[in-house]
Amino acid sequence: MSISTTASPGHTGAGFWIRVIQNRLRLIAGRFLRSGFRSGWTLVYVSVANLIRRIQNKFLGARVECPCCGWEGYGFKYLDCGKFHVPNVECPVCRGHERHRMLHLFLTRRKPAFMDRPGRVLHFAPEKQIRSFIDQNPDLVPIGIDWDMTQYALRPGFNCDIHHLALPDHSFEGLYCIHVLEHVGSDYDAIKELYRVLKPGAEAVIMVPFMMHQTETEEYDGPDPEIFDHVRGYSPLDFKHRLAPFAYEEVTPASLLDPDEVVRFQIPDSQAIYLCRKTTQA
Repeated sequence: MSISTTASPGHTGAGFWIRVIQNRLRLIAGRFLRSGFRSGWTLVYVSVANLIRRIQNKFLGARVECPCCGWEGYGFKYLDCGKFHVPNVECPVCRGHERHRMLHLFLTRRKPAFMDRPGRVLHFAPEKQIRSFIDQNPDLVPIGIDWDMTQYALRPGFNCDIHHLALPDHSFEGLYCIHVLEHVGSDYDAIKELYRVLKPGAEAVIMVPFMMHQTETEEYDGPDPEIFDHVRGYSPLDFKHRLAPFAYEEVTPASLLDPDEVVRFQIPDSQAIYLCRKTTQA
């Protein structure tokens, strides 16, 4: 399925593009002044790369596809990560990233058992890409949770600290914790809380962003505004040890997709899903 990305008439005039360029130049100047040359240059590079990508998507043939919304085009947009950039990340229509595409394919092809059962599912930092799957089961009640739920339109939900969840033991059939642990003070304490609130035999779907070049996880001095306020950079080599006391299965792109699908959907090796299971009453 292909979705048109043609701009509306109000977004094609000279005045519109002048404003776009002016806003972009202000952003670039502010980045150089605030964060230095390396970060400023990243924004310049990504701005130019995404302009080229926009032209490629308009005039060249489709090579990639977003499974979340069906868009097809030459390539996904580049992502600005402050001190570095990542190519082929964002869908220009639904704005889904690599993790959303991986999760969509995972939930389409081999979703966790709790998704087909009645009960409650805890959804940290709720994203619409996951919520759409949860809502397919009218007997599954999603509870959104984050330190600031005002930024989410999805309900029901409430504010809470992941280190100290105001929830009873053994009270949820499943949970989603996607790109959350890299933001919290103690991921070990957070994982213990996830384990505590799940019922015995219940499952947790966990993902974190990986720094693929690192041999071990790096703890930062504090939230890094250049990398979306991450407090640590995870290495794929040692993250699994942090999942104790869960039993877990690592779902990689290679274990879920054919090689041609990895290319078509642009799912890199960094997008691993950890399907974790609570095995005791504790």
